[in-house]
Amino acid sequence: MKKINKTTARKLFNEGKTFFMVACNMRVESAYEIDPAKADCTFDQLINTFKYYNCNSVAGRYPSFYISD
Repeated sequence: MKKINKTTARKLFNEGKTFFMVACNMRVESAYEIDPAKADCTFDQLINTFKYYNCNSVAGRYPSFYISD
């Protein structure tokens, strides 16, 4: 897995390409696979929902983004 920034993740989302997202303190192996074709929301809505349900003081306060090599 290769770490990418939020701008690159947004670009991949808009292009319909798959990427992975995980809370910043969690292991990469537990990342969620994001398939834009199945998402019925915008990138910002997706990030806000992910933060609300998955980010906290233990798991990490923000998401990290990855692509598979």
